[in-house]
Amino acid sequence: MKNLLALAAALLAATRCLAAEPATGPHLEFEQTVYNFGATSQVATVSGIFKFKNTGDALLTLDPPKPSCGCTVAALKPNTLPPGAEGELSFSMALGLNRGVLEKHIQVHSNDPQTPDVTLTIKVDFTPLHELAPATLSLLLPYGVNSTTQYTTLTRTDGGPLQIVRLDPSKPWISAVLEPTVTGPTNAAISRLRVVVQREGSPRRFNEWIHLYSATETNTPATSLYLYGQMLGEVSLEPEALYWSIDSTAQTPAANPEAQSLRRVLIRAADGKTLALKNPQSSVPGIQVELVPKEPGKVYELMVRLDTVPPASLSGVLSFDTSVAGQARMEVPVIVNIFKH
Repeated sequence: MKNLLALAAALLAATRCLAAEPATGPHLEFEQTVYNFGATSQVATVSGIFKFKNTGDALLTLDPPKPSCGCTVAALKPNTLPPGAEGELSFSMALGLNRGVLEKHIQVHSNDPQTPDVTLTIKVDFTPLHELAPATLSLLLPYGVNSTTQYTTLTRTDGGPLQIVRLDPSKPWISAVLEPTVTGPTNAAISRLRVVVQREGSPRRFNEWIHLYSATETNTPATSLYLYGQMLGEVSLEPEALYWSIDSTAQTPAANPEAQSLRRVLIRAADGKTLALKNPQSSVPGIQVELVPKEPGKVYELMVRLDTVPPASLSGVLSFDTSVAGQARMEVPVIVNIFKH
């Protein structure tokens, strides 16, 4: 019995010694993994440093850091550390022009066997010095309408004067005028921005900007207004694009309950004039198209059938000829998305 007790005690002591043995190999340890700037304004970027150390007993090697978006840049110094050595990960993050609570991440991979991947987080509650509300305008010019006007409001959030000295539209057919400044209920300087879009060129969609520059910084916009919309022509399409989303296990589109094979595009003349269509074509393999008159000379339906499920996602266009000189050839974008489990 005494021998058994002695053996048990020896085994217990050995187990405790093994448990107390420190883990071998490199070990990456950051002083902090979250960098919170709190409420921030009147700056275009924020930057900082995450400090780290190799607390292991072997050489630590780190891969280049991977920010979660293009607005963030990060760099390591150094990327290899002997035991006990320290390093820094410096970063810079562009804040953009719109108010928001921002959270971005940086992934760090190393040869640490215990924690090979570490996520660093950057947080900012950002208020721009100049703020547009809304910051985006959607503009539509129906056929026969030569211009359209919309408004947005510009505010200087610190209560100081606006000091906007230049408005720079991205196209000459866009104009903008900043009306006289008034004082808002919170003593903020407020002005209304009037935006006019003139019809120009062929019917199309557009995505443009108006950049506003202040007296204190003439090379970088104080803020920017995003404009998107469409200049409609004599021929209108509904919808203007077609989309399929299909399970990769489906043999035919109809076998998937989320995607039927048939799509329709309604085509009509905006002014009710006589319209003739011909020569429907598809650049996408496995898609068949047919023009069907609904009201002869006025309204047509483009019947679009996906007969074969492609092996991978693809895109293309459907096209047809019209009797309208300004829109002699029309195109309908097509996307077939094949998703896998």
